[in-house]
Amino acid sequence: MPRPTAPCDPARLSAHTRAGAALAALDDGRLADLVSEASPLGSGIGGRAAETEVAGVRVFVKRVPLTDLERRPGHVRSTANLFHLPPHYQYGVGSSGFGAWRELAAHLTTTAWVVDGAHDGFPLLHHWRVLPDTPPTGFVDFLGGIDGAVAHWEGSEAVRHRLEAVAGAAASLVLFLEFVPHTLADRLGADAVSCAWAERELLRGTDFLAARGFVHFDAHFANLLTDGHRLYFADLGLALDARFELAPAERDFHREHLVYDRGHTLTHLLRHHVLERVGGGPGLGPFLRAWLQGDRPDGVPADLAGILDRHARTVLVFDAFAHRLRTHDLRTPFPGTALRETLAARSPDGPALPGPGGPALREPDGSALRRPSGSV
Repeated sequence: MPRPTAPCDPARLSAHTRAGAALAALDDGRLADLVSEASPLGSGIGGRAAETEVAGVRVFVKRVPLTDLERRPGHVRSTANLFHLPPHYQYGVGSSGFGAWRELAAHLTTTAWVVDGAHDGFPLLHHWRVLPDTPPTGFVDFLGGIDGAVAHWEGSEAVRHRLEAVAGAAASLVLFLEFVPHTLADRLGADAVSCAWAERELLRGTDFLAARGFVHFDAHFANLLTDGHRLYFADLGLALDARFELAPAERDFHREHLVYDRGHTLTHLLRHHVLERVGGGPGLGPFLRAWLQGDRPDGVPADLAGILDRHARTVLVFDAFAHRLRTHDLRTPFPGTALRETLAARSPDGPALPGPGGPALREPDGSALRRPSGSV
């Protein structure tokens, strides 16, 4: 079980407190004005982003569409699967997520971890508010609009219901988050020192998440942020937490996928950074198979060779799954058992890996994981 890293950095906590207090003091009208005057940063399937300054603190503002269904009495703050979406809609291959309340619950959880000193690698949520908003437009144009997105998701009527509800959303859940200036994708080079640092931070973060029963599901390097000192797991729109109100099929899916983030992040590291440095030639899969058979190019730095030795088998398994998911079948079975076997083989003396048959999940204080019976 991961241990607390250290008390939250005092300067970071002070900025969080100042921004949160200033935002909480604004009524809805003044807060809406602040949001409308913020500098836009972009928009996508998960919402609209902007940057502003509050009490001398840079703040990242995310407007997450809040549908009429989620605003109904009895559904407010609910982490249930209100749209009855299929579990594989968790995958970051064109998913709009399961709802704004799950994203809020995920940020509240990760912020508590930072403040309590359990793990420092998440942006702090300074404040949140539900505000009137205009419905988002064009958020699934990259899939051919709503009809194209539904076809992409195998004709799912639940997906159609979800996307049409998002397209008609007259309010947003507005998240005011700690501003972190850079994405890992932009800042991480292919040199051995940078890749070794990224490996350590990725393992530290994904180990922590898995042990807490939390799956990010979208931890590509544009969603991982850095200030040059630490790595932050951001954009929790697809996160799945054992504390959510999960249907039996979702709970099984969640348990099987506790090693997903480890495989996903390591695959991204090797494909987009390590391979660039060592000259992968024919592609990631063929290169890794050759590497494991002893066919290795000359001049690979020792740190990069170590990364390849440690993770080649895991990445081969995950990359094959991801390729089939993207190109053939969104219901491709997740190779959880095979991934756990590769991870256990790499660290035979390490802690038991979460998943079916693995150790019980725990709260940061060591107590049994508490699951809500209803809303968060």
